[in-house]
Amino acid sequence: MQSVSTPSLGHILKGLINSQNISAAEVARRADLSVASLSRILNDQTNPSFESVTRLARALGVSLDTLTSPDAASQTQPTASTYPLQAIYTLENTDHTPETATHLLTQAAQGSWVNSWTHALVSPNIAQPAVAKAEQVGTRRLQLTLEFPHELLERGSLVSLLSVAGSALTGTGAKLLDLRIPEPLLRTFNGPAFGPRGLRDTFNKHGRPLLACTIRPMYGLSPKMYGRAAYEALIGGVDITADPTLMHSIPSNPWRERFRFVAEAAAAATRETNEFKCHAVNITAGTVEDMQERALWARDLELAMVMVDSAAIGWSALQSITAFCAKNELLICAMGGRSLAGDTLSEQLQAKLLRFAGADVVSTGSPLRGNVSNRRYVTGVLNALRDEHLPQAADMGHYVEQPLAGLTAALPAVGGGHNPWHFARLLDAVGSDTLIQCGGAIMGHPGGSLAGANACRTALESLVQAQNEGQNLNVEGRHILQKAARYSPELKTALETFNEGSFLFGVVTSLPKPTEGSVIPHGTNPSPTITPFRRPDASTPEPTNED
Repeated sequence: MQSVSTPSLGHILKGLINSQNISAAEVARRADLSVASLSRILNDQTNPSFESVTRLARALGVSLDTLTSPDAASQTQPTASTYPLQAIYTLENTDHTPETATHLLTQAAQGSWVNSWTHALVSPNIAQPAVAKAEQVGTRRLQLTLEFPHELLERGSLVSLLSVAGSALTGTGAKLLDLRIPEPLLRTFNGPAFGPRGLRDTFNKHGRPLLACTIRPMYGLSPKMYGRAAYEALIGGVDITADPTLMHSIPSNPWRERFRFVAEAAAAATRETNEFKCHAVNITAGTVEDMQERALWARDLELAMVMVDSAAIGWSALQSITAFCAKNELLICAMGGRSLAGDTLSEQLQAKLLRFAGADVVSTGSPLRGNVSNRRYVTGVLNALRDEHLPQAADMGHYVEQPLAGLTAALPAVGGGHNPWHFARLLDAVGSDTLIQCGGAIMGHPGGSLAGANACRTALESLVQAQNEGQNLNVEGRHILQKAARYSPELKTALETFNEGSFLFGVVTSLPKPTEGSVIPHGTNPSPTITPFRRPDASTPEPTNED
């Protein structure tokens, strides 16, 4: 009878090293062994200790049984669970190679910067975070995909997601680009309670974007005058007025009084226009309990919408207050320019997480700013809020495919200084399922906020009607607005006041007049061929035509 020979430990180790395409020196470094010691083990020249075998199993990501199984040379042990969390990272301006970056992020994710005695107490069968892919995507730029076992995650917790994915950021200089959340875990998130359909049913507005106006100035108005400003914008045609993110509760405008006056303004505008009007009150506060108190006060005043500065309150507080608002049938907006800004998380990822957290409305940037690449990037943010499935599209900021398992969409609130000239391109770029913020054009209208709201509403409805009739807004938008301005003096004034294509936010419109000191620094001698600028003396007579 012919006997079957059992592969030696050295033979099994060589097979695993070859199958994982790593060098023996790398294995020795991971196992904290010298290269000479590993060489003797591979050549079956020594009988290693149990501790050395355990280190080798951990370095190769396999179990101890794998190193003693006869067919282990042709098998590999999975290093992640069935439904892993995939995290996409980027390393920019780095000298690392894909191999060294893999080891860097793996050590950070596993917490294995040093080899301590407690590692020997961990079962080798426990799945560990591992790098699934590492590639060079540009000059001194790497992109890596890590897979985390789903056992590390809590159900329905954004904090758990970010804590696990953020473990690979410690001391690595990496930036988190995207997350692919497994579908079973995704179903544990509530998502928006209302979303675009709930907003449209509440306002009874279908087929066109909603109009919103943030009340300005941010501070200085008394609660009564603040409510008056909201009232004029609402009766002029705006659907929603909103507090700025700065307006939480300040001495000159305490939140209880402000809530009462804007509630009266919304109720009066609803009665006079026969349309549902609403003001989104800012309930941002120092604690979740304070925010819940303000939300209940808003509900008792029959205000249907509240807003928070999501970047200021944090993910945990955001999930708490969205769940509270859903139970009390309040629409909630994650507003403010900082809601999507950040250096560690990409804007698309933050938009996706805000949707998972349950925000019904999310403030975003304008898709009209910048070049074509920037516009596609902003479109990726809008898709993360509205689409039912997110395909992989790196140019839009989606680095991995993400099924959304029927999660309710969130309504993007596109802002950034829009005026009526932008509406045609906005409708073509973002469609009707959006909320257009145009507070600058409304509050800055020469005729006042009532005239500004009337102008924006007239421009929007004339463009929507033309689009429904089959006209191309990109081509004929200017002509449509000019035609509508013949019958609306408010719109005509707005088109004459605001420059076509210019934005009313993030632009310096008034600079100090130049002086001699600003043109030519003091203490310098200008060239004799240059006439220095000098302010005319008040005693100098004005030149006449005869001169």
